[in-house]
Amino acid sequence: FVKNVALIEELDIGFLSGFNVLTGETGAGKSIVIDAVNLVLGERGSRELIKHGADKARVEAIFDIGGQPGLLSFLEEQGLPCEDGELLLSRELSAAGKNVCRANGALVTLTVLKSITDQLVDVHGQHEHQSLLSKSHHMNYLDAFGGEPVAKARRDVANSARRCKALREEMLDGFGSEDERLREMDVLRYQIAEIERASLKEGEEESLLAERVLVHNAERIMEALAQSGEALSGEDASLSLLGGAMRHMQDIAAFSEDYAALTKRLEDAYYAIEDIGFSLRDLRNGFEYDPRRIDEIENRLEIYRTLKRKYGVDYAAIMNYLENSGDRLTSLEGTAARHEQLEQDLAKATKEYGICAARLTQAREAAAAKLEKGMRQELVDLGFAHADFSVHFQRIEDIAPLGAERAEFLLSANAGEPLKPLEKVASGGEMSRIMLAMKAMFAQGDGIPTLIFDEIDTGISGRVAAVVGEKMVRISDSHQVLCVTHLPQIAALADAHYLVEKREEAGATKTFVRLLTKEQRYTQVAAMMSGANLSSAALEHAKELIDNCEAAKAARRKN
Repeated sequence: FVKNVALIEELDIGFLSGFNVLTGETGAGKSIVIDAVNLVLGERGSRELIKHGADKARVEAIFDIGGQPGLLSFLEEQGLPCEDGELLLSRELSAAGKNVCRANGALVTLTVLKSITDQLVDVHGQHEHQSLLSKSHHMNYLDAFGGEPVAKARRDVANSARRCKALREEMLDGFGSEDERLREMDVLRYQIAEIERASLKEGEEESLLAERVLVHNAERIMEALAQSGEALSGEDASLSLLGGAMRHMQDIAAFSEDYAALTKRLEDAYYAIEDIGFSLRDLRNGFEYDPRRIDEIENRLEIYRTLKRKYGVDYAAIMNYLENSGDRLTSLEGTAARHEQLEQDLAKATKEYGICAARLTQAREAAAAKLEKGMRQELVDLGFAHADFSVHFQRIEDIAPLGAERAEFLLSANAGEPLKPLEKVASGGEMSRIMLAMKAMFAQGDGIPTLIFDEIDTGISGRVAAVVGEKMVRISDSHQVLCVTHLPQIAALADAHYLVEKREEAGATKTFVRLLTKEQRYTQVAAMMSGANLSSAALEHAKELIDNCEAAKAARRKN
């Protein structure tokens, strides 16, 4: 959604998956549409973009990010959860120069907005700065291109580097000054002795707490047991009375089933109460009460409380602390021997790292050779008859998780020119096609779902234009592609064709964008072929071109 950007008063446009093409006459406003997209992507915004007479310009964009777990995690970290897989980004630019950026309705900084959109869209314009230009990304692109051989070697290097780092850290962390070592050993010996002297037992504290409750309530317990036993078994007590009732019923039980049943219930009750009485007697006779025991219990529990305050919340934690302290003391007591062992281990790990790093270097060099060959062919196809592409490696002496080198892509676009970094390639037209060549190679690796090519066809025509278009279509098999073009060969390949027009309404010039039907596409492509004088031959040629392109795309995508 675009509002008050240059000649656009209000525009609501939805791009489709696949290959989207924007065409229109020179000056119609194709660049304005791209400027609006760049605005919501966090690129630099000028107040000159605001429509004349308006206070502010506003652009909104909705992205489907359900298939981007990395971006979803980043949004979660920023406090911007995206539960339904849709992300709404917006940006307002006021005449006073104020920026207001939002993500799913929440205010964000321009930096955060840019961090989000860098993972969503690459805009390939005349001099846009893209992820492929930055040499800091080149290693990851090369490794992704190298596939599983490079990935496995890289994992081995990372594991080996972590091992070396851990050994170095242990050497630095485990061996301080001699005075510090002696002080720490004294503390550890005291703590170990204190814990061992206590002779703690698993479950003892819980048993003591339960026993303390019994001892504190001993007299009450004895009285209750005695009174309960007397109530059941004494003279004229429950059991005696129940026994009398039982005997009376036994005399008449044979006269009726009801009497017999009731007699059975009385017998069951009698024997149950009799058994309870025996149990009460046993409990009363077995209950031992020593008033001095309470002091023993409290003293023992105090030992547990003291050790828990110092060394852990429970028996298991204290024992774990004791074990770790013992290990640490042993380590400190054998410092010299351990230090020598660590040095040997580190030397061995460093040697292993060198072997793993050499394997990774070899895998990368193989991937680089394949990439160089593929890029040279891609560039030839795109009109660079004498282009050269090279992957330059710079050695890294330090042990690093990414290996022993860093990669940078170098290019010579024309015969006689030396190889140079990509960002040094000056021509925007060349840069767009170079980026397209690289995208054709890396299409499955960079994870950025949407690519925008702004007049990538500058300076090309004929066969090269057709090849450029076909390469963009192939990229659109796995990415959403938006392309601004003036070439009918490329427009004919579109999955969705949008026409950018400039019209006057109420004395004001405005830019509009509309999605063309198939019949309208025939007319538009014919106009792109023949200019203002639209002929039936051009229309027939356009129809044939579009139909052939659609048939070829359908056949290829089916396979």
